[in-house]
This record gives sequence, structure tokens and C-alpha cells, in this order.
Amino acid sequence: MSNYVEKDMLCKNKPGITILASTIIVFFVAILNAAAQENKTSEHDTNIGKIKFGGFVKVSTAVATKGINGIDDALGMYNVDLLFAGDNKGSRFGINAKETRLNITYTKQHSPVGPILAYVEGNFGVDGNNDGNTLEAYGSSNARFVLRHAYVEVGNFIIGQTYSTFLDPVSSPQIIDYGGNAASVFARQTQIRFTQKIENFTLRLAVENPTSNLGHNLITDDQRIPDFVGRLDFDNAFGHFSVAGILRELRIDTNDFEAHKLTGGFAVTVSKEAIANRFDIMAQYIRGGIGHYGSFSAFADGIVLDDGQGGKIIDPLNFHGVTGSVTLHWTNKLRSTIVGSWTKNLDPGQNTQTLGTGHSIETVKSLHGNLFYDLTEDFLVGVEYKKLIGLLSDGAKPNVDRYQMSIIYSF
Repeated sequence: MSNYVEKDMLCKNKPGITILASTIIVFFVAILNAAAQENKTSEHDTNIGKIKFGGFVKVSTAVATKGINGIDDALGMYNVDLLFAGDNKGSRFGINAKETRLNITYTKQHSPVGPILAYVEGNFGVDGNNDGNTLEAYGSSNARFVLRHAYVEVGNFIIGQTYSTFLDPVSSPQIIDYGGNAASVFARQTQIRFTQKIENFTLRLAVENPTSNLGHNLITDDQRIPDFVGRLDFDNAFGHFSVAGILRELRIDTNDFEAHKLTGGFAVTVSKEAIANRFDIMAQYIRGGIGHYGSFSAFADGIVLDDGQGGKIIDPLNFHGVTGSVTLHWTNKLRSTIVGSWTKNLDPGQNTQTLGTGHSIETVKSLHGNLFYDLTEDFLVGVEYKKLIGLLSDGAKPNVDRYQMSIIYSF
């Protein structure tokens, strides 16, 4: 998960962050007032369009063991957190509302290019310190607004920032932990995506913003071409099946040397509603040089090596992983999801994603189990347990437990 552990940390509260948060609140209030007025008019004039304001408030509390903070920057526990775990460290507790989201949707049914939809969404983050734990002591004023989605959908195209085309939404089971599963596919970035539906098939092709994570805090944007992504979905009465592929360039260009290499990978996802409205199953397999697209940044994209002739080469790092989940609907309001996931480095010793700790991840296993209850259509409460087990390059085997409870009100 390439940008989920930030090392350029702030250690003091800054007035600019408070000003930004205040500005955003004023902005959304103004949008609400404008939306109310515009919606009244749009009932009679279809050329104006409509604006809808929404989101949710999410309050989470969690306890994690081995020195990992219960609540971190994005309210989850990631694979990379295993680098900071220690048997000599105690539990950590956290509670905050920083995953609260705000969104605006603008729709216009009649335009020269057909129907248009524009969507902007963000949530609130917090800065951390050098050992990956959150600076909760400085208070909620550390919250900052983080852009999640900002795109326009017109015709068969989506243009802007949203989830990568490589990510099949079906592969994301309902869990509270934002850190996700050991082998999950996840990326959210700017792209141009084309979608074509033909009977039971849906084809998606995209060019997406590239980046190269070569470890040792060496993250570059030196690529000369975008990431090329494609996904084919098939849906019928039996269930859902998808195959996604990616081709990307890893590149570094400094004053001293230049090196580049093409790499890629794939993901296969299947799911089925085994018993209508009662029992759902999902499985996904990922493999290749997909780097930050998979396994929540447990692995770097590659390693820079000497070529033996005075130059440098990039050797892509490959890994694979599998995730499986079942969702049980006990009643119309009560449900549970159980998820197991595993990922492994296929090039042992070449993972340079150390984050300054001196060791890197070779294998990760994760297990989630939760219980959700709908108090109302808009009000949800959930409890969850997560187990995260790793094997590091120095032979260490961190084993972390996390207990979380969240209350979510959607509007």
C-alpha cells in the first residue's frame, strides 16, 4: 500500500492544518446551501444538474499488541507495521474519528456529450512519528483532509482519481480494519479508464499514474510511460469472475545513472452468493511484479543492482498471494465476515522495503473475524479481531493481535 506509511512526519501541531480543516468545512456548508437552491431549480430545468452531499461519520477504537498503535494514519494495521513490532513492546490503544468521509456528487443528464457525473471524496488523516505510531497526544487538530476520489464520468470514460482498474471491488470483503488483508489488491490514483459492457462481460482498459518504489525510501516518478491496466469481468447467475493484468515500467533517473525495466502481474477473482441473502464466498489470487498494487506495500517494486559494467539495472521483485472470505448473514441486520489471507516474496533477500528498520518482509499471514449489526438503515456498529503474522528477512516472526470496534453513521 505504497503511500500508507509516511516517513516525512510532523511532530508539532501546525496552525495551517487547522485553517485548512476550517476552510474545508466552510466550503462544504456553502456547497450544501448551493445544492439545496440548485435542486429546487433543477426540477424544472434539466440543463442545470443536481448536487448531492453525503458521507459518513466513523468513530473507531482499537487495541493492538507488540507496540503497534491501535489506530494509525488510516485507521488500520498494515503488513508494513510488522517491521516495527517487538516482543518487548506492550499494547497500544487508540480512538479517533479520522476515517470520517465527506463527498459531493454532481450529475447532469443533458449535455453535448451526454450524461455527466462528477464525484469528489475525502477523509481525514493524521501525522505519525518515526516508529510508525500515531501522534495522538497532539489532539484532533492534527487531522488533515486527504483526497480519496476526484473524477468525472462521461460516456464510457472515467477521468480522474479513483480506485485502480486493477482492483476488483468484489475482492474487498466488509472488514473494519482499513489496513486490509495480507494479499489484498489496493491502489487509488489518477487514471483514464474506458469501460465497455458486452452481454455478461465488462471490459475495462486504463492508463494510470506510475510510480516506482525501489526501497530504502527511494520512491521515484521517473517513468516515461503510464501503467497499462486491463480487467475483464464476467457475471451471470452462477457468480462473478474477473481477470486483471498490469504492465508497468520501473525507472530511476539520477545525476549519476539511469535504469529501467518492464514488469507486470495479474489478479484472478471469483465470488458467488452460495445461499441467496445468507452466504457469500470470495477468493482471489495475485502474482507478479505488481509492487504497491498488492499486499499493502509489504514489498518494494524492485531492487537497484550493479550490472557489472559500471552501470545499474533494476531487478523487479515478484510475489504472490491468496485471499479467501465468507460472509454469513445471520439475520437481516446481523452479519459476519471471516477473511484469511497469505502473501510471500518470490525473490527472497531482494525486498528493500525496510523503512529504516534494517529488515524487510518475506511472508505475511492475516486473519479477520467480525460481527456487524445495523441499528438502523444508516447506523452501523461493528466489532472485529485481526491476527497478523510475519516472517522477516532476519528470521524474526512478529505476531500481532488487534481488537477494534467502530460505529458508523451514514448520511
